[in-house]
Amino acid sequence: MLRKRRDYQAYLYLVPALLLMAVFTIYPVINTMLTSFKEGYRFLTGDFVKFSFQNYVDILHDPVFRRAIMNTCFIAFICVPVSMIVSLAIALMLNSIKRLRNFLLTLFYLPQVTNVIAAGMVFALIFNNNFGLLNMVLGWFGIDPVQWISGIGIAASEELYRQSYIKCLFVLFTYSLWSGLSLKIVLFLGGLQNIRKDYYHAASIDGTRKIKVLTKITLPLLSPTTFYVFITSVITAFKAYSQVVALFPDNFGPAGDNSKMMITIVGYIIDSLGDYLSEGAVSLASAAAVVLMFIIMILTAVQFRLSRRWVHYK
Repeated sequence: MLRKRRDYQAYLYLVPALLLMAVFTIYPVINTMLTSFKEGYRFLTGDFVKFSFQNYVDILHDPVFRRAIMNTCFIAFICVPVSMIVSLAIALMLNSIKRLRNFLLTLFYLPQVTNVIAAGMVFALIFNNNFGLLNMVLGWFGIDPVQWISGIGIAASEELYRQSYIKCLFVLFTYSLWSGLSLKIVLFLGGLQNIRKDYYHAASIDGTRKIKVLTKITLPLLSPTTFYVFITSVITAFKAYSQVVALFPDNFGPAGDNSKMMITIVGYIIDSLGDYLSEGAVSLASAAAVVLMFIIMILTAVQFRLSRRWVHYK
């Protein structure tokens, strides 16, 4: 009897959290999914023509949405792995030293506490076509200035458009790499310091080479941390928005471009909601949000499934 009473008390304590979750998580998700099927939905009146899959057909045939998927995948599957490799290398170096470790760790952690928009504006100035720091450095070596962020005249030539797009991807890659290092370094360093020293003592007694210690001891025992960093970084990458807006404030692209060259999926959703009073705008944004949700869910499930093969828990 006493045990049942304690169970009821535990459920009672959970009620406020469950209510908040129902109001701010479960209901919005269900409502968004329902709205995504409403064709011709009007936000102010709630009127719509019928339930159909037309909104999904429209966004999948929209070249801007396909570009948003491509840009988001670039951040998730190119920028994230590279930033993880660089972060792991830095964490290994920090773990091997004692002097100045805390100082260097503080320096590397600064991007985490820096405002995203402010940092993006700084990078936009670094890559500025006219007075950017990078072009200034290139000028010292006699290299002509590069039009890093420019969309002027690209509509007239497919080749110019492609070149401009590649340059903008490089700018986004550089910023994503810089901003993604801080937290990953801290997490990797924490994982390295939690590995028992007995393994390394045994390896040193056996005269094991350093590369083998890395591949046979460090990386396998660090795999839970690696898995956590990877899965959270991919989820965060698929929600990318602020860094793109900071780097490309002119309609999700370089100045002079009207094709929304660098838009992401979240950017597409917010851009669609910007015209929420027009017919079907909210339902299109809802359909894009549902697609994004299912992409993240599928990728997370696949990662958990594959993690059984390479993640080794102590």
